[in-house]
Amino acid sequence: MAIVNTARKAFKLSEIAQAVQHNRPIGPDSAFFVEFSDLRGDFNEKIVLEALNVELIDGVPTFDPDTYSNEKKLLFLGGMRGSGKTTELAKLSKMLSVPSCFYCVTCNADQELDMNDVEYVDILILQMQKLLAALAADGVILSNAPLKKMELWFAERDQEAKKVLTVGGELDLGFKAGTGDGATGLLGPLMSLIGSLRAGISGSKAWMDSVRTTIRNKFTEFAFIFNTFIDEANQALRKKKLGQEVFFIVDGLEKTMTAELRRKILLDDANRLQQVKAYSIFTLPIELMKERLKLGQFSQIESFPFVKVSNRDGSTNGLALARFRDFVYKRIDEKLFAKEEIVDEMILLSGGSPRQLLQIIEKAKQLTDNSAGKITQVAYEEAKRRLVNDASRYLSSEKIDCLKQLKEVVDQGRKVKFEPVLEDLLEDLIVMEYNDGNYKRVNPLIEESEIYQQEVLGIDPK
Repeated sequence: MAIVNTARKAFKLSEIAQAVQHNRPIGPDSAFFVEFSDLRGDFNEKIVLEALNVELIDGVPTFDPDTYSNEKKLLFLGGMRGSGKTTELAKLSKMLSVPSCFYCVTCNADQELDMNDVEYVDILILQMQKLLAALAADGVILSNAPLKKMELWFAERDQEAKKVLTVGGELDLGFKAGTGDGATGLLGPLMSLIGSLRAGISGSKAWMDSVRTTIRNKFTEFAFIFNTFIDEANQALRKKKLGQEVFFIVDGLEKTMTAELRRKILLDDANRLQQVKAYSIFTLPIELMKERLKLGQFSQIESFPFVKVSNRDGSTNGLALARFRDFVYKRIDEKLFAKEEIVDEMILLSGGSPRQLLQIIEKAKQLTDNSAGKITQVAYEEAKRRLVNDASRYLSSEKIDCLKQLKEVVDQGRKVKFEPVLEDLLEDLIVMEYNDGNYKRVNPLIEESEIYQQEVLGIDPK
C-alpha cells in the first residue's frame, strides 16, 4: 500500500477521522511515526541488515558489491495483518537508499495487481516495470547491446501472446493491448513492451492467460533476461552513484484473497523464485510462517510480531504502554479524551496492534456525542461492545475448542503446538502472536466477548 507522509494532528473531534485512517500506512518522515522496533521481541533490524550483507560504517549503511553482489539474498518478513510491516519496510527503504548501499524499488502488490487473481509472473513483471520507471526518472543509462537483446526478447513474447488470441487474422482481445506509458529515450521501447505485457495481465482473462503461459513456458529464459537486466542496472547505478545494488521490496502479498493463491505464489512457484537473482524482501503471510523449513532452503525468514503490551503474567508492559500513548498523542490532542485512562484502556484492548488501536479510536469517535467535545468513557465502552461483538460473532465450536486448549497451555507456561485450526485463528486475528511466535494470546477483543467468557472461562454471563 502507498505510504503517506503527510500528517495533520487532530485538535477537534471532527479532525480525528483523518488522523486515524488505519488503511493508510505512514512512512518514517511522517509526524505520526513512532519507533516500535525495539519492542517487538526477537525482531532485530541488525539481523535484517546482516542478512542483506549491509554493514553500518560510521552509521551509514554500506554494501560492498565486490564481495556480495553475486549472493543476491532473498528475505521474507512474516507477521500478522496490522502489525506495521508496511511502515517498517518504508523505514528500511529510506535507511538503505543511499549511494553506498541500495537502490530501493518498492512494489505494492495489493495496489498494483489484481488480488483476486495474481501469479508470481505478474509480480516479476511489475518489479521490472517499476525498476525501469525509476531508472528512466533518474536518467540512468544502460548499455545499448544488452538493452536491445532484452527488447527483442520481450517483443517476441508480446507477439507470441497476441498470436495465441488471433482469430481470422484479427487480434481478439476485447480491448486494445497496452503499449506502455509513452516513455522515450533508450529505455522507452523496453518500457512500452513491459507495459504491453502488464496491460495483458490486468486485461481480459484470455489475454491474461496468454501472457502468463507464454512467459511461464520460457521462464528460464525470462529469469536470465531479468538477471542480466539487474546486473546491467547495478553497473549503471554505481557509475551514477545512485546505489550499489538494486533492492526490491515487495509488499502486500498477504492481501491476496485466498490462502491458496498466497501458497501458489510463494511455495508452488518456489523454483521460479530461486531462479531470479536480485536482492529482495517480500512480506510473508502469517499462515506460511509454518513453511520456514521449505522457504528457508533458499531464503531467510524474519518474524515481525505485534508489540507486547501485556506480559505473560497479565501485567502491563509499561514501556510499550508509554510508546503507544505517544503513538496516539502524535495523532490526537490529549484534550480530546475525557481522561488518560481511556487511552490506556484502548491500548490494552488493541493487543499491541497499531491498526487495531486506530480502529478502536475511530469507532469511539463515531459514537461520541459531539456536544461533549471529547471522547468519553461512555462512547469508548459502546465502541468496545460493538467491536467485541463483531470480532466474536463467527466463533465456531472448533475454534472455541482451540481457544480452550490455548488458554490451558499459556496458563501452564508451555509452548503452543501448531494445529491447523490455529492457522485460521491467526489469519483472522482471533489469536495474536508475539516475540518469535512462541508467545500467543487471544485477541483482547475476543477475551472481552460473552461467548469467550462463557465457553472458555466458564463465567456465567448473567
